Amino acid sequence: MTGFFAYRRDEPPGSGFALYGKDHLFILAALLVGVVLMTMFYDRADKKGRLKMLRVTAWIILLSEIVRQVSFIVILGYYPLQELPLHLCGISIFINVAHATKPNKFTGEILYALGLPGTLAALAFCDWTNYPLMTYQCIQSFVAHALHAVFVIMQLKGGDIRPSLKKIWRPIIFLLVIVPPIYWFNTVFGTNFFFINAGSPGSPLEILIELMGDKLFLIGYAGLLVVVWVVMYLPWVFIFKERKIFR
Repeated sequence: MTGFFAYRRDEPPGSGFALYGKDHLFILAALLVGVVLMTMFYDRADKKGRLKMLRVTAWIILLSEIVRQVSFIVILGYYPLQELPLHLCGISIFINVAHATKPNKFTGEILYALGLPGTLAALAFCDWTNYPLMTYQCIQSFVAHALHAVFVIMQLKGGDIRPSLKKIWRPIIFLLVIVPPIYWFNTVFGTNFFFINAGSPGSPLEILIELMGDKLFLIGYAGLLVVVWVVMYLPWVFIFKERKIFR
């Protein structure tokens, strides 16, 4: 069991999988199938069934994270600060539970504008490649991030989350509140939550650091987020405009 719950510093070099190797691509394809199926079930469910799906999904993510956190202390005997659930996907766990308990526009917009691109980026540029595939850390990371994504995607398809540029202030307020203390924590304890002190290996953030340096990196990071938001929100402007015209 210790091997199954092994932590990254316990894994020997070469024991993991390659980013965009055949294993990574196969897992992404399998997860995509799961996301599509869950979205289809959600789209066909009634209001009560949809709420049940949201709650089950949110609690599965939360419970899987609790097992992951407890495994460090109970099985490994130590707790690494960098594994605190303070990354965007970690904080999204609690936003998911809050939203599933009482769906609302505020948490819905945050999950779409920040949670969805964050979890898709994590799956595309996963930083757990040094784990063997059949370990809890690897399995939980893939499954939990996929469930994060489908939590939002099935609500988009079902029309329960309706993104709007007029509501973009909600995720902005969230970032203004959460990023400063996270940056301070990173600086004091040497962590890298939200990847605001250093880029995730293999991600576009590393390129920004190389081009702009450590001090100007956050400006590029913010600019990249704006570009992502334009791509995510612009289609909805035309979708809602078209629906209004043909009513």
